[in-house]
Amino acid sequence: MRNTHSASVYALALLPMLLMLAMVAAFAGTGETVVSFYKTYRYHNPQLTYWLKVLTDWGNPFLYVIYIGIYVKAAQKSVLAASNPQLARRRRNFVIAWVIAQLLVAFLLVRIFKIAIGKPRPGVDGLYMPFSFSPGHHSMPSGHTAEIVGSMLPLTGAGRNIAGMLFALAFGCYSALVGFSRIYLGQHHLSDVFFGTLLGMFSALVMHSIWTHLNRKNNERN
Repeated sequence: MRNTHSASVYALALLPMLLMLAMVAAFAGTGETVVSFYKTYRYHNPQLTYWLKVLTDWGNPFLYVIYIGIYVKAAQKSVLAASNPQLARRRRNFVIAWVIAQLLVAFLLVRIFKIAIGKPRPGVDGLYMPFSFSPGHHSMPSGHTAEIVGSMLPLTGAGRNIAGMLFALAFGCYSALVGFSRIYLGQHHLSDVFFGTLLGMFSALVMHSIWTHLNRKNNERN
């Protein structure tokens, strides 16, 4: 969780998502072809479908637990380890910045795009319905994907050694599985998940900017 982030670590963390999208397009197709492919696959593989439903429902909350743990640990350190209060403040600011970025991007901006674009979800007949409030026309972008990428990238930004790179790759694979679950379960198209990934990257950038600002304000007060 340092201010200096490694572009190579971010790229490694995003690689599994991009590879997943490329592999789905290569082996299952795009558009209605991929929708039909996974509809049949779900029918013949109920066990896999069950676990991917669990992942799509609980994938993001798992990262909430990590952020809550960071905040609680920082709060304890501010009391029990007064020798390094600056580190405790930086960690608290890290979580506060993540919450703000998630609310602004993964919640507000994603919903603005969903309503404004009005793209039909897989299996929903009809054309785009811009400025629609119908859930069936809120396909683009994938909110789950935007949320998990925006949560995952800040957690991977600290690592630069081999262990840190492996950590980034592991979190990247985890976020890619959540993105895949949205396609597999027929909730989103490939393009929705890709657009969600871009918004997740933007969320991570917003989070880092807010975190830097909060740390600067703390330093000025000290």
